[in-house]
Amino acid sequence: MKSLRRQLSLGLTLSLVGLLTLQWAVVTFTIDHLIQSQMTARMQQEAEGLLAGASVNARGQLVLEPRVMATAYQRPFSGRYFIVLLDGAAHVQSRSWWDVTLPVNALKVGEERVTHVTGPESQPLLLLGHGYRKQQRMITIYIAESLVELQQSLHLFHWLYGVFSLLGLLALLALQRWIVVNTLTPLQQIKESLARVASGELQQINAHGPAEVMPLINEFNRILKSASQKTRRSRLAIGNLAHGLKTRLAQLQLLSGSDSTAEHAELRRMVQRCSEEIYQDVERELKRARLMGDVYTSQQTDLALELPKLVAVLQKIYSEKTIAFAWQHDGQARVIIDREDMLELLGNVLDNAFKWCHGQVQLHVSVQETIHIIVEDDGPGSHAPALEALLQRGMRMDESKPGSGLGLAIVQDIVQHYHGQITLTHSKRLGGLHVNITLVPTMAGTSV
Repeated sequence: MKSLRRQLSLGLTLSLVGLLTLQWAVVTFTIDHLIQSQMTARMQQEAEGLLAGASVNARGQLVLEPRVMATAYQRPFSGRYFIVLLDGAAHVQSRSWWDVTLPVNALKVGEERVTHVTGPESQPLLLLGHGYRKQQRMITIYIAESLVELQQSLHLFHWLYGVFSLLGLLALLALQRWIVVNTLTPLQQIKESLARVASGELQQINAHGPAEVMPLINEFNRILKSASQKTRRSRLAIGNLAHGLKTRLAQLQLLSGSDSTAEHAELRRMVQRCSEEIYQDVERELKRARLMGDVYTSQQTDLALELPKLVAVLQKIYSEKTIAFAWQHDGQARVIIDREDMLELLGNVLDNAFKWCHGQVQLHVSVQETIHIIVEDDGPGSHAPALEALLQRGMRMDESKPGSGLGLAIVQDIVQHYHGQITLTHSKRLGGLHVNITLVPTMAGTSV
């Protein structure tokens, strides 16, 4: 699953880097183009000044007035140069060329050419050529200027601009990270609240998030509240129904034992047997309601908190005998199992152990990648051929004992739901039944 913070940070980082790169390219191109345009305009003015001082004498020779030749044109390799062609053949060039000859071509009247060439001493030059007509003769003037100092200035500008752009990028990245972290902080609080809801510490998400998320939070809280209320009403209805049936069954049992039914012995036995079975089912549902306790569903069960309550209820149910209960765990008392599933599983297994034990029940819980539960008692136990039958619905170890025969079958259903295993063997230590349960919490869904 991709992290929203990582996606936002990566997207904003790429956007900032792309934007600053584009900005750098545009600024660099604009400055280079602007500087070259200014140089071209100035060189054009110098070419026109040379044209004004150029003339053709009576012998047909090209002559330049000294006043149009600046000092830079007289100094060798000064970085400023010119060449004047007459009819594409005879030419005059500035002293700054020294003994270097640059191959150039004559241009038509009005034709202009701007190019980059390599001049004396490998100087990069910007060369501007323009064709003119004067005294009925074709004159081509080339003006060249060194780009060394300009390129050095541009390199310094680009370096400084790159450094400040990098610093600006780092500042913007720090700012956007701060914005992303602070924007997603409410989502982290919601995540923590969800974890506390799953662990049973909270029953509602009390965190406040962005406006886009609050409808989801409100709907989730509404569903949690509605599910809790429905479960509570359902459990109360089952409890009321069980109590009502229990009262009616007591009346039915009294009726079956009265003298008026003495002559119908077979009917009397049938009524008593059916009444007893229904009575056991009602007792089981009432016991289950007492064992389940709170109606709120949690994805975690704290055995250190829940087990003493469960054992206290069982000791009240079997108050006619003194039972020594002991349990231990490997340092982890919190298991990632739905609370109701875990209480129903332990409730049925321990209820069976409390029912059949003589006075001792032990529980051991180990939490690793799987959850390992062992329950042992000192009761009569059972022979190997009969152990497998105990996991079938309606099978009972002793018909003289009250019960419906559904407890261990329900346990097996829960174990299968969590892709685990349950085995029943003889307890070598206590002599009674040894129940070994393995659960895989990561493969189970939420219980319904």
